[in-house]
Amino acid sequence: MLTNWNRFLPRTAKTAHYALQSRTRLLCRATSRTQQWSQSAFRVYSTETPQPTRVRFAPSPTGYLHLGGLRTALYNFLLARQNGGSCILRIEDTDRTRFVEGAAESLLRALDWAGVKFDEGPGIGGPHAPYHQSKRLDIYSKHADQLLEKGHAYRCFCSPERLAITRLEAQKTGRSASYDGKCSHLSAEDSKQRVDDGEAFVIRMKVPDGKTVILDEVHGKVEFSNKEVDDSVLMKSDGYPTYHLANVVDDHLMGITHVIRGQEWLPSAPKHVILYNMFDWNPPKFAHVPLLLNPDKSKLSKRSGDVNVEDYRDKGYFPEAVVNFVALLGWHPGSTEEIFDMDGLTKAFSLDHIQQSNAVVLREKLDWINKTHLIRRAETKEGLLKMAELVRPKIESHLGALSEKHSNEYIARVIDTLKERIRNLHEIPTLCGYYFREPVYSSEESVAYRTKVGEEILRKVLPTALELINVDSSKELEKDEAKAVLKTVAEKHGLKAPVVMNALRYTVSGVKVGAGVPETLATLGRACVVDRIAKVQSTLK
Repeated sequence: MLTNWNRFLPRTAKTAHYALQSRTRLLCRATSRTQQWSQSAFRVYSTETPQPTRVRFAPSPTGYLHLGGLRTALYNFLLARQNGGSCILRIEDTDRTRFVEGAAESLLRALDWAGVKFDEGPGIGGPHAPYHQSKRLDIYSKHADQLLEKGHAYRCFCSPERLAITRLEAQKTGRSASYDGKCSHLSAEDSKQRVDDGEAFVIRMKVPDGKTVILDEVHGKVEFSNKEVDDSVLMKSDGYPTYHLANVVDDHLMGITHVIRGQEWLPSAPKHVILYNMFDWNPPKFAHVPLLLNPDKSKLSKRSGDVNVEDYRDKGYFPEAVVNFVALLGWHPGSTEEIFDMDGLTKAFSLDHIQQSNAVVLREKLDWINKTHLIRRAETKEGLLKMAELVRPKIESHLGALSEKHSNEYIARVIDTLKERIRNLHEIPTLCGYYFREPVYSSEESVAYRTKVGEEILRKVLPTALELINVDSSKELEKDEAKAVLKTVAEKHGLKAPVVMNALRYTVSGVKVGAGVPETLATLGRACVVDRIAKVQSTLK
């Protein structure tokens, strides 16, 4: 069975979702890679000696790196590392109308933070430099001329006004809003004369009759009628290529063996395969990965919010957690395991396990993954100290400059007491500021908590606790000693343990939520605990 893609155009998240529910993956992978187009003289795939894996991530510098871009880069990186191949970074900056100054540098920072490394690219070098497409214009112009000479492309002199009218008329009649091919009928002499007369033109590909079959690594065999494939522009009037020409030429010249990209590019894939065959080149293997959706099933986009990788970094998520999270958006390891570091992902990754259905981005899942990685980091002293270094600027930004006693070692102890109760390091200054500043007993939350604890309980608990804790001021207050104090107070006054713990939690923190009471007392230290008990005790009537 073939998936007839034509009825699923135009590209929308909804149509793409239903279009790609093909059940032919196993059939497709059994199909010979040498299959011919049934109505075309061009080949789809040929049998040659397998090349070393070479993949590329080719972002456009039009904004920040979003989750979908990171996932594409990650899948390419994992496939290259898994096969001992090469991962190339190429900046596709030929659309000058959408170019954003500094966007390329931002992309590189985000990728470096995530741990996605490249073997060739800007700032790295390589045998196929330059890696900015805006610096390769002569290469694209040369290849466009080759297509003109072979009759696979033609100059189009239609004005923007005529094209707009053509699109409008097509929409009114329910036809495809593709170019109507008017200039494809110009003779070579007429075309040359109009160029000599100074008329502006673009170069369009001349799509052949027949059909195009894509053997996709994710969606299997997808068939396109060439009647529905537009004579797309290859070279614009300003001398810059479009994505269609530039990416095909560069992928061939750079020896790319696998093109892993978003599902939204699948409708463009027949244009690219046609171009490969026009040049008499072997196309790479294609893998179009599923769309990312919001919880309401709308397409995740830059306008949706919370999609930029740097936003997640700034909100305190660990790079390994974000990478772990995006890896699972459309891919599964074939087991119940969900927590991976980069080495684990490299070993487990497979194109065979990329799913066809779209993936929903759930912040709750990321929070859970991040918490799991936080606990992993907290297993070692080194991991705790590194987290202390990360969170210190956030604490100072929220609470002001810290004193000398709030060393990284102290912050590491704070993290250790809270690791089971927080999902993100950045929750520390907002939820647990009492570790670094005096409690705000006058806040609405604190007043309500004191009412719940009760004045009578405070009058019983605090004097006894103060007496027990203030026995030896020269000795550090340890967790076990704090536990013993709580037990002794409870037994002396015939109170339940939670009642005593709530009284002391209120006294030293002013808030209801935090680390365990013994851990909190030990981390704050004897002097601080004595001072806060005395302060609250002085307010009792």
